[in-house]
Amino acid sequence: MSQLHSLDPRTPVLVGVGQVTQRVDQLEDAREPLELMALAMERAAEDAGSPELLSRADSVRVPQGLWKYQNPARALGERFGASGFETVSAAIAGTSIQSMLNDAALQILGGAHDVVVIVGAEAEHSKRRAKRGGTVFEHSTVSGGEPDRVFGATAHGDWSQNPDVKAGITSPARTFALFESAIRHHRGESVEEHRIRISELWASLAAIAAKHPGAWNRQGLDAETIASPTGQNRWISSPYTKFHVSNMVVDQGAALILTSVETARALGIAEDRFVYPLAGTDAVVVRNVSEREHLYEEPAIRIAGQRVYELAGVSPDELGPVDLYSCFPAAVQLGAEGLGLSLDRPLSVTGGMAFHGGPFNSYVLHSIATMTERLREAPGTSGLVSSVGGFFSKHAFGVYASRPPERPFQFEDVAGQIAGLPGREHDGNVTGDVSIEAYTVAHEQGRPERAVVACRTASGSRTWGFSSKPDIMERFVAEELVGQGARIDSDRELTL
Repeated sequence: MSQLHSLDPRTPVLVGVGQVTQRVDQLEDAREPLELMALAMERAAEDAGSPELLSRADSVRVPQGLWKYQNPARALGERFGASGFETVSAAIAGTSIQSMLNDAALQILGGAHDVVVIVGAEAEHSKRRAKRGGTVFEHSTVSGGEPDRVFGATAHGDWSQNPDVKAGITSPARTFALFESAIRHHRGESVEEHRIRISELWASLAAIAAKHPGAWNRQGLDAETIASPTGQNRWISSPYTKFHVSNMVVDQGAALILTSVETARALGIAEDRFVYPLAGTDAVVVRNVSEREHLYEEPAIRIAGQRVYELAGVSPDELGPVDLYSCFPAAVQLGAEGLGLSLDRPLSVTGGMAFHGGPFNSYVLHSIATMTERLREAPGTSGLVSSVGGFFSKHAFGVYASRPPERPFQFEDVAGQIAGLPGREHDGNVTGDVSIEAYTVAHEQGRPERAVVACRTASGSRTWGFSSKPDIMERFVAEELVGQGARIDSDRELTL
């Protein structure tokens, strides 16, 4: 008897994936996000070779997007003739897709669901194009009541008392750029060496995107182009230019269809469509940037990554394709380090969020869809997808394979282990002498606006300093100043 036919019939399997990238000459021809989702679902069912799948969906899951639909999952399920299905949403986080898929795999394995559709889309490019033309990109009015479940909806307490918010550390680009300077210093690189290295890393992703039929930017930009601030590639937050950061101004959608093996067999879905989720891990890091022990490492990735390897029964050396969450270069570098992966190997299947496109809350749909296609092309291989939420405040991992699993889908939430990691005290009132730990110069429309500086006090606590003085901002862009002494006054103004 083959391993496939000896499987637990409740084994979860990815049977269909669909992706959409919309580029139209006339804005009136552009589809709204709901229509892109529907098209992606149709393509996923066609990919499985079973249009009937959509009418049999008993759970439809849509992560929250930039659109204002109340419950698009209800409208989508009804459009395709499904009945009695669960509707699920997810809070804004890059980890939402993998977390919903981990849950779907467990529910299919346990018999709670048979056909789960996870879908998302954005049309932010068309929306902004309409705004520039003085018009409004219309969306359908979709209500459908509240979703039955919402992933990741957690209370955050009083934001006014959050030390990151009080210090103004609220921008993803600025925060990951702070991590970037700490990584650079920890590696012992000069500003120029680091600029070249992260731009070469990003050029390797651009080359992958150039070969991906659904990528938004298929130019295959070289490292010097990515690194050089120009009118088309303005500074965002040093050392990041526009080409270093995730591009969510895209029109893209994707859908995944998961079933049990017994349902796939009953529908006559070909075995060469099957890709199996082997294992997943989730990890929520309940710690602010201000209170992290170091800004040059992310031990939560090591803990959650090692555990997903163990659950899947694979090692880093045994992995085939990999897609690391690629909102910024710091995320890929720390992801690779924590997962034991070389920066010299391909670290994306899509080309990353700067070049493939990062449609807000649903990029990981595209990475899992493309991973599925890659694994089908190489029977017997396994691959890993990572995702990041917030400022490294959430992580989720999935290992997938084009071979039947040796044991049922495995999952673990490792938040408890991460909660025990050491932290650092934040002191928002300290003044006087400090040492510089990390920094970035935030830019607006390509012009320097403010230097944001993480500092260590004499006692080892962390505090924040700022400067908008042109000469100081210029030095922070051009020089290595981590480890240098500085002073902070009562207004948090920093002087060198």
